[in-house]
Amino acid sequence: MDFEYCLGFLASSLAAFCCIGICSAPTCESPQYMNYGEIGTINCIFHDDFFSVLWFDTKYDRQSKPILHYQDFTKSGAGYDSGEFDIHSNGSLIITNVSLEHETTFTALYVHSRTEDVVFFSILVVVIVKPKEEFPRINYCPSTSQCFAEVGSTSVNCSVGSARPSIALTWVARTVEGDRNITTDMSIKSEGLGYTSRATTGDVSQGLSRLVLLVCKASDFRGILQSNESLLLAQNQNVTLSTTEKRSRYIERYTKMRLGCTAGDIGFVVWKKVRFDEKNAKTEHEMLLYSIFLGGEWSEVFANGFNLGTNASLVVPVVDIRHEGLYYCIYGDGLKDELVVYDVTVKVEPVPSYPVVEGCDRHQYCVLKSNYDGSLTCKLKGIRPRVQLQWNTFLGSDTLAILFTNQHLTIQERGETFDVTLTSTYHVMDMSRDRLTIECKVPDTSEKLFYLTTKIDLLFEKDDVDPTDIASETPVSNGLTWIIPIVVVPLLLFLILCLGVVYRKYWKDKTIKSQKKPEQPGEVWGMLSSMDHQNQALTANNFKQQFLKQIKERYKDLYDAVQPIPYIKDRLYCVDKVFVEGGIEFLDSTTSDRRIRGWKRLETFQDIFHDPRVKSTRRILEGEPGYGKSTVTLQFAYEWCNNIQGSALKDVEILILLRLRQLGGVSSVYRAIKQFILPKDTTLTEGDIENIFRKCTSIVVILDGFDEYPDQESIPTTDVINIIARQMFQEYEVVTTTRSSFLPKKYPPLTKRVRLTGFDDNSRRYYIRKAVVGEDEERVREIEQYLEENPILRDLCQVPLLFVIFAHMTYESEKFRNLNSVTSFFRYMISCFHSHMRNKMEEENVRKYELFETDHRELDRVAFEAFSGNTQKIVWEKEVLCKQIGQEFYDQYVRIGILVEEEVIDIIDDPGTLITEHVQYKTEVRFYHKLFCEWYAAHYISDYLQQNPNVDLSTFLQHLDPFDVQYMYRFSCGLNSDSAEKIISYLKNIEGGDKFAILCILEQTGKVDHIKETIRQLCDEGVLISGYDSLLLQRSSMQILELAAKNDIPIEYVSLHNCLQSVDLSTSAIRTTSGLTLTSRIPVKALAVYLSNRDMTEDEAIDILQVASMCPSLRSLTYADCVPPRSFNVGPTLSTLKSRNVTGK
Repeated sequence: MDFEYCLGFLASSLAAFCCIGICSAPTCESPQYMNYGEIGTINCIFHDDFFSVLWFDTKYDRQSKPILHYQDFTKSGAGYDSGEFDIHSNGSLIITNVSLEHETTFTALYVHSRTEDVVFFSILVVVIVKPKEEFPRINYCPSTSQCFAEVGSTSVNCSVGSARPSIALTWVARTVEGDRNITTDMSIKSEGLGYTSRATTGDVSQGLSRLVLLVCKASDFRGILQSNESLLLAQNQNVTLSTTEKRSRYIERYTKMRLGCTAGDIGFVVWKKVRFDEKNAKTEHEMLLYSIFLGGEWSEVFANGFNLGTNASLVVPVVDIRHEGLYYCIYGDGLKDELVVYDVTVKVEPVPSYPVVEGCDRHQYCVLKSNYDGSLTCKLKGIRPRVQLQWNTFLGSDTLAILFTNQHLTIQERGETFDVTLTSTYHVMDMSRDRLTIECKVPDTSEKLFYLTTKIDLLFEKDDVDPTDIASETPVSNGLTWIIPIVVVPLLLFLILCLGVVYRKYWKDKTIKSQKKPEQPGEVWGMLSSMDHQNQALTANNFKQQFLKQIKERYKDLYDAVQPIPYIKDRLYCVDKVFVEGGIEFLDSTTSDRRIRGWKRLETFQDIFHDPRVKSTRRILEGEPGYGKSTVTLQFAYEWCNNIQGSALKDVEILILLRLRQLGGVSSVYRAIKQFILPKDTTLTEGDIENIFRKCTSIVVILDGFDEYPDQESIPTTDVINIIARQMFQEYEVVTTTRSSFLPKKYPPLTKRVRLTGFDDNSRRYYIRKAVVGEDEERVREIEQYLEENPILRDLCQVPLLFVIFAHMTYESEKFRNLNSVTSFFRYMISCFHSHMRNKMEEENVRKYELFETDHRELDRVAFEAFSGNTQKIVWEKEVLCKQIGQEFYDQYVRIGILVEEEVIDIIDDPGTLITEHVQYKTEVRFYHKLFCEWYAAHYISDYLQQNPNVDLSTFLQHLDPFDVQYMYRFSCGLNSDSAEKIISYLKNIEGGDKFAILCILEQTGKVDHIKETIRQLCDEGVLISGYDSLLLQRSSMQILELAAKNDIPIEYVSLHNCLQSVDLSTSAIRTTSGLTLTSRIPVKALAVYLSNRDMTEDEAIDILQVASMCPSLRSLTYADCVPPRSFNVGPTLSTLKSRNVTGK
């Protein structure tokens, strides 16, 4: 279906009400254009009741004969008789087959009535001959309208062949400051039915940068060409890499590689890779991809496996050894360009992921019984790149205690990886030592690649060795001599005693029952064996029942302790009493076509397991902070424990729910279950848990909070990482929850992604009824009205966590209702936390408490440092945090609920650690929610910028992505106006930051008076909402529309690009795929709906027209890039649209 149909189908639907004004006099426009070889019409507007029309194919004179005469509904004339011409009932002349002979002046004699004068009209007809090309053709781009080429200092030409009328061509260089003319040699010559135009540039390297965007522009005013421009991204100079600084990057194999190019605004970018052609012994620069951002966005990828990411970065989804090498990007804006070079090395972890010491059967620590002189060998297998190994003492103070000599290192290439072996002799210098801890490790120079070490304790043999000392170690050689007397002898004695008892019982039974036939010894042992199997089965079943009972008790403790308001610790709810579903979607990745891929709606959270489109053993449940990921997991736990009818987990044998933030240092999933789910006094062992798992056929594992998991980069990898990567628990169903910006680095292709999109109006209304006011409809409407009148608060309350706090607290106090920024919202909420606790304190402690409330600088710094590193770490050990912020301050903030304590396991692997001290419990501390951490970090930012006005923000904020910590930026602007100016200026210079900056401006006062002009400018330019934009960017765009509506600022047009989800007629709103809604109250003049990723249904087409009829400001509605229904019944909507002069394009 062609593009013209897509654009025109609405116009045809609206034809019944498109108004053509009645002119006071008849008219015929001149000139008029007609396509060669098609039916053409010379359109004239005559009165309906005209008397006669005569048409001539020349300028009129008295000798001319008409080709067609139309009078009293009768047609006549030579042209009509020959079939060459016909006439419309309105008097317009029809040419049945347009040819070049019709390119002339036609004359119409119009007679309205017998008593009126004749009116003459002369109309010039111009015949259009369309060329084969749909765009100006550049000699370097034989079949496309844009391409990249290395042109050097040669000229470039473009042409349009056999077009009529002739088309003038010009060359320009496009820059961020506009188009610049280039000297052009232009020629036009007649060819066939039309004219061939050709434009040639001079030397494109003169006065231009290394990269130049050349545009061939056609002066086509009649739409002969589909595109009037063709683009050539030309490289006119060679690249010299030898003098350019190279950035080293080490990328782990099978992970994602992202090479950044620039964070600023650019016009175009080119990515290449340097290869060495061994056959021809020369270096080649392989083209990977290019992209043009000026006047749109065009990209072309030449090499499989490479993609263009944000900020013009090069992305390789799955890195392999072949991706090693030199990469470079050239980026520019048409005025200047820059070069960035990367030296990429692919890193492969050895197997196992530590040096293996000969004679050591433990993993990364063991004890070797040895002499004061000897040799040691350690190996790394399957590592890349090549590394060194070295022996040294674990403690620096022991350096002189041992001498390593004759160190022999061998590196053997094994396909794409290497085996590294180090053999060394040693001599112990200090003969008084009983033991010495040493390690084989990769030297410090390679630690940026690997931290690989194995520690061993050398236990030196002496004549006066105490056997009890040796018994506590782990011997490797000659250890049986002491095992025999200590272990084997008691076992033999016990076995003899057991046989004696069995033998005695056997003969006793035989004496009592001597009249029966004696049983054979084999029958006795068979009976005992059968009883043993029955007891084992009974024991296994008892273990399983005990396990299920204990984990359900633990889950009950969790789902019965939901706390909507942190500081009210005595107001706890069962999760089922407060759980309300928000929006939920899944990523449809069943096709390789990016246009068709996208987020699609799920009806309910149960569809995570029920919907066949999300069927998989691996799922990721993602969402922004506060969107209810953990609450969903608690609801699943509640339904499983209580066997709720209709639940997706009703028939699941075992549900495992692990909170990953607790699992630091715990590599075994069975140990994690025992330590964090089962009670401390459980008699079940890790082995029992593993046996229970092996005998179950239906297990669901939920790993909650991967973004908070401390061991994401652990070497060797933990069970959690292996489970996510489907290298463990392959048949079990696993759901991993995380923030959208913090997905696991390694997850299998079969993984299905699901995301939460927050609360809409219906979800909020249901929660108010269910958890706050009950059936008090007046209070429900009252709270909803507060949100309706405050667009900023309504946007904020799309986040379920914040809405829940708002709903409960506004029910208690009316002050919450008048807040008009997220900063004022959070400031008041925090003050409520403190006020509630202050009222419970003794009078003498209030003053000190008030000091803690206002002076929290140390906590601010701690919160900022948690975000400002390469990785976010928002969990602290209690002892460390107490030292940083003070014990009294810490206790106060824990009582309030802003800080939350959790008990976790601490694994001690230091050499010499007693087995009883290997596993210890410790207390870790985190904020009630990540948003609270952003609040205190924002205080640090605003204070720091005020004290350091000349700081470079691009460095100071380099690890703080606005699209990941948006509230931190908004809080910072709301806390301090001086700091806000610097932050807003910084945001406006990053991609998509101009719209986000609007939200930050609002934080200063919550009023829009001083930014109305900025909003008006954005609305004059039109607002684009794309399904491919980040959620924050979409929310920012929608917020601008809401503010414009609130302040009566007209909006020129709104474009919805591939983000149509549904239409809600009950609220007169169009819902987007991200869960946002565009309502009919938005004062938009023109609405365009682009839908290239799927077909439009008949219901959608009708519903959008109905919403359009409810929008009083709308004047134009367009469907574009679509496959609409061929016909549909619009009904009475047309009358409404007709009365308002709404047009379709």
